[in-house]
Amino acid sequence: MTVTVRDLVPAFLEYRAGGDWDGYVAKHPEVLNDLTRSGRTVQPAQREKAFAAYERYADRIRANAPHAARWIEEAAARVVPLLDATHVDINGVAMVGLATSNGWVADGTLYLAVELIPDERAAEILAAHEIAHALQAPLPELPWPDQGPLGQDVYSEGFATALTAELFPQYSLAEHLWFGPGYDEWFADCRRHEAAARAEILANLDSEDEDVSRRFLTLSGESAFPQRIGYYVGTRFIQHLREQHEWPDLARWSTDEALKELRNWLTN
Repeated sequence: MTVTVRDLVPAFLEYRAGGDWDGYVAKHPEVLNDLTRSGRTVQPAQREKAFAAYERYADRIRANAPHAARWIEEAAARVVPLLDATHVDINGVAMVGLATSNGWVADGTLYLAVELIPDERAAEILAAHEIAHALQAPLPELPWPDQGPLGQDVYSEGFATALTAELFPQYSLAEHLWFGPGYDEWFADCRRHEAAARAEILANLDSEDEDVSRRFLTLSGESAFPQRIGYYVGTRFIQHLREQHEWPDLARWSTDEALKELRNWLTN
């Protein structure tokens, strides 16, 4: 296994010292990936939002700059043995993004956006969470696609969250679900709505509609449930599976097997 990290934070600092933003993103298009990965383009309003975030998070960006690559490397060292995945190479990008997402995986590459990482606790949880995604997708005999039905996302987000909860038991499950403190009321709300959310997720398990996915997995979707409750439900499911299955096995399940087991659990 090799871990390769492209650290683009120094390029951002150089741009902020007097460079041209258009030239910066043309040279390093990865910094736009959180939009371009879903086929979107950077609109003027998004650009202005990013510029405002660069001002707001300037101190954090400078503080995180020396650590971004290390966070990815340390997360790989923790997660790879747990999943018996030493044969899988990991490609990462540490960068300043558009202040839209703190971390994600696209086309097999892991991205960390340091402007949205407030401290070391968030960094170690988030980096391990994204490493789990980066490994879980390619490990099955038929690798998982980047895009799929709601059930696929509920499984994968639950997988990554339950894994970090075992790696770092000193943090509450709410902290693992949000990469930091302050969400105990949200967690209690999820518990109150769990039965109804499980029924609704079951009814939409095979849907590939983005609006359906946003209802359960994002901050932007309109929903009668707590935002991102799909992460909570997925985590509960994986914790149930862990009673009988080891991590390397769960990481290698096909999408069909994962959805079958998730459907059975939601039905009961």
